[in-house]
Amino acid sequence: MLMPEITSKYDIDKDWKNRWRAANSFTNGNWVKTMPIEDQEMVEKLKGLNEEETKKIITPYLEEKYQLNKEKMDEVVVKMTEYLNEQKAELFDAMEKLTRHSIDYELFTIYLTTLNRCPYSWQNGEIWMVDTKSEYRKRNWTGIFAHELLHMQTHKYYENVEPMSKLTPRQFNDLKESLTFLLNHEFKGIDMRIDTWYPQHKELRKVLEEYRLNSDKNFDDLIAFGCDYMIKNNL
Repeated sequence: MLMPEITSKYDIDKDWKNRWRAANSFTNGNWVKTMPIEDQEMVEKLKGLNEEETKKIITPYLEEKYQLNKEKMDEVVVKMTEYLNEQKAELFDAMEKLTRHSIDYELFTIYLTTLNRCPYSWQNGEIWMVDTKSEYRKRNWTGIFAHELLHMQTHKYYENVEPMSKLTPRQFNDLKESLTFLLNHEFKGIDMRIDTWYPQHKELRKVLEEYRLNSDKNFDDLIAFGCDYMIKNNL
């Protein structure tokens, strides 16, 4: 099987939809409070609106933002594409060893977003990625990519199979997010940022990590343990 390609671009429609989903998704938790005040206010303004209403509000704002930053954004998508393709062999190999499943995609498309929220579409191999201006931007790119790639693997191979299929959507989301603590252990040889947590997942991550330390580190067994723990404790 050929190794998937990675490409990066920016798309204003993808960007405003990210903002709309940020305002209207149950998966966002407390992280919205970590956004710049301008973005927090925008997210609050979009709550309860439909897509067309959101598009009318956000598009002019983003068009101005894109026009002011076009040169920088063009540079970022080129550098991001080049760097992630340089790192992908290590990333894919580590992910396949962790999940024991192949990376079954032909192409990953990275969409540069202006919001500090990086969702994904596992069906289409799409990842939204925010850029940072720090000296650690490359470590952020690989960290975000690995984080979302683990989510994609979890959806593709586990979401609709027992025991994960027994979870509610919220339980699935909480377990999926908590599993990314594994990146700090299994991806240690890769230059990437430390995977942190949303506040609401901190305790579950600790439980999963303790189980991992005392097991044979089998991903399927960890998922089974996590599902059982969540169901028994009505989390």
